[in-house]
Amino acid sequence: MKMKTKKWQRRALRILGFTIIILIVLFFSLTRTIDTAPYFKTAYYKNSIENMNLATDTMQSTKGSLLAGFGKVSITPPIKTGKTDVEKSSFNAIKLSGFGDGKIAVGVHDSIFVKAIAVEVNRRDLVFISADLISIPESVVKQVTENLKGKLSREQLFFGATHTHSSIGNCMPGFIGEIFEGKFQPDIVKWLSDRFTKAIIEALNDKKTSKFSSTYIKVPNLIRNRIIGEAGRLNSKLTVISFVQNQGRRAVIGMYSAHATTIGSWNDNISGDYPGYFQRSLESKDIDMAMFYAETVGSQSPQGDYEKFDKAEFIGKTLADSAIMAVHKMTYDSIVTLTSVTTYIEIPEIQAFYISDNRRLSPFIDHMLFPEVKSIPLQGVKINNLVWLTMPYELSGEYGIDLKNALELEGYNSALTSFNGQYLGYIVPSKYYYYDTYEARLMGWYGPSMGDYLMELNYKIANTLTNTKL
Repeated sequence: MKMKTKKWQRRALRILGFTIIILIVLFFSLTRTIDTAPYFKTAYYKNSIENMNLATDTMQSTKGSLLAGFGKVSITPPIKTGKTDVEKSSFNAIKLSGFGDGKIAVGVHDSIFVKAIAVEVNRRDLVFISADLISIPESVVKQVTENLKGKLSREQLFFGATHTHSSIGNCMPGFIGEIFEGKFQPDIVKWLSDRFTKAIIEALNDKKTSKFSSTYIKVPNLIRNRIIGEAGRLNSKLTVISFVQNQGRRAVIGMYSAHATTIGSWNDNISGDYPGYFQRSLESKDIDMAMFYAETVGSQSPQGDYEKFDKAEFIGKTLADSAIMAVHKMTYDSIVTLTSVTTYIEIPEIQAFYISDNRRLSPFIDHMLFPEVKSIPLQGVKINNLVWLTMPYELSGEYGIDLKNALELEGYNSALTSFNGQYLGYIVPSKYYYYDTYEARLMGWYGPSMGDYLMELNYKIANTLTNTKL
């Protein structure tokens, strides 16, 4: 009996030892040490710089009279029971994007839109597009580009989003896309793409002789640093851009860095959040079309009085009042110099999801969870003294304010907008990478050097547009 017990114990120890070895092998196979190699010594950096040099070497400026046109199309989905009918814009199971809790929209609190402003100088066209969505899905951008083939190229389209978390999901394929936006539905992608295309064509057909101006006004009481609170730096600038047709119609763009999350996961209705209130407030005054772009939302949250929809209304209307003050002080130009550039960047291997302070999931596992990222645009445009960069990530307001201040010292107003048709997660300063925050641990996907790498590219494209050394 004693010998049998010892034999069983030896066998149990062998099984335990084998199991431990298997677990260790699995751990080191499924995770990887965080890559801390200097980004400027990597192949992706070299290739991105080469791509940018090629794009900027062929960049051209044109100067002349400004034509501008406006387009606005509803993307408010009628929420109905029964079978989805795309032709009638009727949907029965739209996931509210952004909160990852599977909440399905049961109704519409306020209408949402896609809006476009087309500009032309000396027969050179660009179109600025923003929608009341959490982001601009790559799937939609691809379909819109295909729809416009022969009229406009991808490089002529400058996308952005308001970043409302109470809008249409179901547009991002893959495991991660399904968590945040629900099951991928090609019908919704086509429906949205057709409406984007309609707004763009409407703007192109509306072009008339116009004038342009831009400015900013600081609104510090509506924004907070959500990583470290009151001690954190803020990008509190509300950027305001205005186009006025000679016949009198006016479009105003507002850009602000507070996350559009005043409406939380408690909500089950479609809503534009505070950017929706901002736009409606301006359009109730003397503005014919108002647009909104999320700026450097990577570390900035909204703050203000009231709760829920009342808070969204307070923030949106307060920003609209500030924008109106700025608009009334603007001076306009009818002759503009237009310069634009689009480059395609490369990125390091993905290393998402925190395991320990020096380990994350391996790229092999990450690639199974995330959709494949191929074409990653970084775009810039200069209209007179406005420098506008559209980026494929949520840039930290702390990064953003440094670049905006540097441009202001050289005499330029600036706009740094997110969600240009790709998405690379949150980009926060490397000093926060090992800090226990949502931004770095869950949404920081490319290692501690990613922010410095992307900011070098941002500065380089801004330097090229302005012919300065910031």
